[in-house]
Amino acid sequence: MTDQLDAGMDEKFILTRAGYEALQRELADLQGLDRTETDDLASVHPDNDPSREEAAEFETKVTKEQTDEHIGHLKLVLQHAQIVDVDTDLSTVDPGDRVTLWDFRDKQETQYDLIGGTEVVEGHDGIAVDSPVGQAILGHRVGDVVTVDTPDGKLRYAIRAIAPIGK
Repeated sequence: MTDQLDAGMDEKFILTRAGYEALQRELADLQGLDRTETDDLASVHPDNDPSREEAAEFETKVTKEQTDEHIGHLKLVLQHAQIVDVDTDLSTVDPGDRVTLWDFRDKQETQYDLIGGTEVVEGHDGIAVDSPVGQAILGHRVGDVVTVDTPDGKLRYAIRAIAPIGK
């Protein structure tokens, strides 16, 4: 674990301003949890079954350790964050842009937000800057066609539009 943290010390985490602020709120929420309530709940069992008490105490300990680890990760990310504000130069693809891509294989157009990997979450149409597609489109212009090597083979995308995220 220490090696991972040490390795992360040189790493910059690219975040949009909104993503940075969301992580700050999450950290504040986690740090504000009153853990004594959780500890008290683990020790209350109407049947006084020692095995259930031990299981509840173990579960509480694991949950606390996971939460503490997540807090440490959030602190590391926020400490080493490189914040990308709204991109005013939309002539090329940069982190923090919303990019419209034409997928030649699927024959469809899709919009993606080019964001840091820490911000990519389930249900958000985002591409991590350090992903193969993110790396391939960085620095390109509207009209450029890029080829990306993936485990599924080569994919080709045409860059159709570049806009600031949120537009």
